[in-house]
Amino acid sequence: STQSTGGGDMEVFTPGHQFPFSKMLTFYRKENLVLEASYSTPVPHTQTVIGRFEVGPIKPAEDGGSTKVKVKVKIDISGILIVESAHTVTKIQVPVEEEKKEEKKEEKKENKKEEKM
Repeated sequence: STQSTGGGDMEVFTPGHQFPFSKMLTFYRKENLVLEASYSTPVPHTQTVIGRFEVGPIKPAEDGGSTKVKVKVKIDISGILIVESAHTVTKIQVPVEEEKKEEKKEEKKENKKEEKM
């Protein structure tokens, strides 16, 4: 199972899960993300934590909201948990010029006229 700061627990790889295997996890955060991986079922030793992984730096979105963070985790061929990659996803709005919109409307009108003939 994986536990993250600011969130709850989530079982990512169930006991007996096939490997090698990768999964993409999505989180929404305003600051660095700390993942703690541990066994979700009893194990025959005292240490149940597999590892702690910090993903960052993460900054709030431009509007002050949370940033979308995608983390790829993998169990390799030896059964070892790896945080393979992490990246943030940012939406960028590109302003469309009015002239281009008008040109496209005119092109569509001309194409419709040509199709009718």
